[in-house]
Amino acid sequence: MRSAKLLLLLLLIIALLPYLYTCFYALPFADDFCFGWTASEKASFAHKFLRQYLHWNGRYTSDVLVNLHPLVSGSLFNYQLASFLAILAFPCVVFLFIRQWTNNLLTAIFTSLLMSIFYVCYQPNITEGIYWYVGIANYHLGNIFFILQLTVLTGLLKGNGNLVFRLIISLFLLIISIGFNEISAALIPVYYLAATIYFKSNRSSINLGSKNFQILITHFAVAFIASLFVVFSPGNCMRANLFPNRLNIVHSVFFASLQTVRFISLWSLSVPFVLLSLIVIVNTDKIKAGFIKAIDYKLLLALLLFTVFMGSFLPYMATGILGQHHTINYVFPFFIILWLTVLISLSQKYRLHPKLNPFAKKLRVLALAITAVAVMLFTGNSRKILTDIKSGIFPRYKSEFMQRQSAILSQPLLPIDSLRNIPNTFQLVDVKSDTGWWVDKCMKRYYTETQMVLK
Repeated sequence: MRSAKLLLLLLLIIALLPYLYTCFYALPFADDFCFGWTASEKASFAHKFLRQYLHWNGRYTSDVLVNLHPLVSGSLFNYQLASFLAILAFPCVVFLFIRQWTNNLLTAIFTSLLMSIFYVCYQPNITEGIYWYVGIANYHLGNIFFILQLTVLTGLLKGNGNLVFRLIISLFLLIISIGFNEISAALIPVYYLAATIYFKSNRSSINLGSKNFQILITHFAVAFIASLFVVFSPGNCMRANLFPNRLNIVHSVFFASLQTVRFISLWSLSVPFVLLSLIVIVNTDKIKAGFIKAIDYKLLLALLLFTVFMGSFLPYMATGILGQHHTINYVFPFFIILWLTVLISLSQKYRLHPKLNPFAKKLRVLALAITAVAVMLFTGNSRKILTDIKSGIFPRYKSEFMQRQSAILSQPLLPIDSLRNIPNTFQLVDVKSDTGWWVDKCMKRYYTETQMVLK
């Protein structure tokens, strides 16, 4: 038994290591140079923040973060360290969240690592998810802060610690979480509205208590008000004018529905996810979050479908296209959490765990988990990274990037050459050797106007 646990822990660490290693070959591209240039301007932080908020978007939290861009320091290490820390932060925050559900420390560690590896392994666009500072600032950190907020709220509803202090922290984290992007501004208030309505209608069966019900109403009110600052910001209104194909509701609903089926099928039918789902079902009795077990699985399933749908519907409505899967990256962790809660609710309602009792033995559970990790080691984004490491393309990519930087600094008037050695792991929006292309212009302005040399 002990050797099986050690083997699982070792495999989990091994599965995460390639993603951490790749951080130190993550290099800035596209919007990084735009924000690196604007954040380096000789102006007050308030001025730079308001320019973003009033003229480009309403993402008040990420507007702060992009104006703290690592490129301002001129250090590639700082840029790569941001990715490294962002990856490590995810399992840490998920661990704190899962710890509210189980008394078993080892179970919380294994579960948080399994969820984290599944998240990075099957992200639709891992480059813009965890290897791109702008993606981290707009989406990945939004996941982390909202999961942290849910952790604080869970403790608050349980009556743990100083309730006033926890309430203030929870609301503060809620305001921060909503300010990352438009999807968070749309989804989070809906989550709290659904929770408020459901618990109001089922107060006796849920046993929530009047004080906790007031806490939920307060969270919904704050979430709704905060979302207005994102959705109706002057910057969002100005940015919308750049997309003439927006607001086509029939087109948006149709294609968002197809994308919903596509991504849910891709995630839920993968071998690791089927195995992990089975582990959750057979361990339902060990999960201490009783209020989750009491929630109707139909509500949870509806929220799951709504979450994935909105991840593609809003981009279609706002721009006419889905784009680079930023928003699907963002909703992916919430799909995982909601899917787990659906399984717990279903298992409790239909007593699925006794029916699957042969799988409930500890050694068999560990065997399922080990198999899931072993599969994730060689599929999805893990396969891309391992292939790139084996081919030796990462050092060539970095070397070519540095050579191009030298060429820009020595001959700033010449067009910028596109990179030839780009790893399969990285999906870049690169230059086009066209002085009119926005990526070329941002890169040129960053180097020539800031006089930075990235080292």
